[in-house]
Amino acid sequence: MRQAISQTMRCASLNSCTRLLSTSGAHIPPLNTVLLLGSTREKRIGHRVGQYLVSRLDERGGHNVTVLDPRTTGDGFFMTLMEKAHFHYTKDETIPPILDETASILRAADCFIVCTPEMNHTISPGLTNMMNYFGSAVYSKKPSGIATYSAGMWGGARCGVGLRAYLGELGCIPVSATFQQAGAWKKGAFDDEGRLDEEGAAAKSAGRMMEQLEWHAHAMRVARANDV
Repeated sequence: MRQAISQTMRCASLNSCTRLLSTSGAHIPPLNTVLLLGSTREKRIGHRVGQYLVSRLDERGGHNVTVLDPRTTGDGFFMTLMEKAHFHYTKDETIPPILDETASILRAADCFIVCTPEMNHTISPGLTNMMNYFGSAVYSKKPSGIATYSAGMWGGARCGVGLRAYLGELGCIPVSATFQQAGAWKKGAFDDEGRLDEEGAAAKSAGRMMEQLEWHAHAMRVARANDV
């Protein structure tokens, strides 16, 4: 009985806080948003797609963005195939500092955007190699947004399907809207400032995904704070 009452009180607190987020003019702390890039290729378009997503987040405001790139984070530490996960180190073992640093970034995140090319109809191995160093404890109870791109006409849609199962298993359930950019390597896909056509399908899909991500991230941050 006491557990039921306690749960009811926590839910009431959550409902109150979410109403406050949507109706008050009170200052809302920015979301800690982590953008994870999936391409490890020397010649790639992924960094431009990532830069575009960061610029859109900056325009929307309310985000502190951290980019994790397997090619550059930790001087390329994540370019090496994983042999030992962060959570497998014992107390008497020395953990590579970059693993502790990255784990802290992921643990402090309010939401994630996973930006990856489609490779052979599935997820980039560079992305899963980087993310698999860490367990669901740092990802769970937070939303994620899927951002895929490809050289073809489907914009990485098949990769996005695989990401839903993968991210769901880590506990960072993806929102329904996805960013998909077809023909990412085509000349003129980005303008001179790294922008996409605002009236194009890709740009519009980015806005829908980010809008959903923000709503869920704010609500889930309140839920975590209230231990709901």
